[in-house]
Amino acid sequence: MAPQHVQHLKEWMEQMNTFANQGDEDGLGFAHDCFGRSKVVDADEDSAVFEYTVKKSDCNFSDNFHGGAIATLVDNLTTAVLFTRERKYFKYGGVSTDLHVTYVSGAALGTTILVECRVTKVGAGLANTTAVLKDKASGRILATASHTKFNTDSRMGGGSKL
Repeated sequence: MAPQHVQHLKEWMEQMNTFANQGDEDGLGFAHDCFGRSKVVDADEDSAVFEYTVKKSDCNFSDNFHGGAIATLVDNLTTAVLFTRERKYFKYGGVSTDLHVTYVSGAALGTTILVECRVTKVGAGLANTTAVLKDKASGRILATASHTKFNTDSRMGGGSKL
């Protein structure tokens, strides 16, 4: 674990948690709980491991981790891993162009999971990241994912809320 990478990532996640929890007349955003509930376990340049416990709000009608909640978590945490260090590009995280999740095994309400995220490549226009979600207790793989992001830095300029 590299302390500067952990600190940089934690600062960005705190910023995003604050931003997501501001809300407006329409309420909170769809990912308002993600950053606040995800704990950085380890981080290095271009990789991070997060811990996340499945709550009722993450579950389907049978109290299992919902696929949409998994996809949202993957979207947010594979974006977060871009902030393990300073970058020339992707200063604002970009927007998703492709998110592919393969669901391997279920996770019940209360399960603590580890989300291992990695940056595969970052260029001026696109970034590629991956994630593997595992049951912390057993090590069983729950899902794997790949995520492609498009760089929006030039569009964000001075008018960004971030």
